[in-house]
Amino acid sequence: MSDSKTDQARSADGMSGMGRWIAVASELPCAVIALLLVGQIVGGSIAGPTGAMWGALLGALFGFIFGVYSVYVTIGYFDNLDAKAKRKIAYMPPMEEILEDVKFDLDSTSSDDSTAE
Repeated sequence: MSDSKTDQARSADGMSGMGRWIAVASELPCAVIALLLVGQIVGGSIAGPTGAMWGALLGALFGFIFGVYSVYVTIGYFDNLDAKAKRKIAYMPPMEEILEDVKFDLDSTSSDDSTAE
C-alpha cells in the first residue's frame, strides 16, 4: 500500500516539472520559425524573391542565436526558482511575540525569599 502511494507521489512530482521542460524545449524552435518568417517578409519587401531567400536565411540564423540565448536565460530562471524553493526558511516569530514582556517564575520566588528573611 505504501509503495503505491510513493509511486503516485513520484509520478506527480515528475509531471509537475514537465511544464518547465516544455517551455524550455519550445523556446528554440519558436524563435527560429518566428525570425525566419520575419526575415522572409522583410527581405521580400526590400529586394524581392532573392531578398526573401536571404532574409529567411539571416532570420533563421538570428532566430537560432536568439533561441539559444533564450533557452540559457530560461534554464537560469528555473534554477533560481529551484534554489529558492529548496532553501530552508528559519522560523521567525511574529512581532507581538518578540516584543512581549516576559515574566519568569524565578523572579517572583526570589523576591518572596528575600522578604521572608
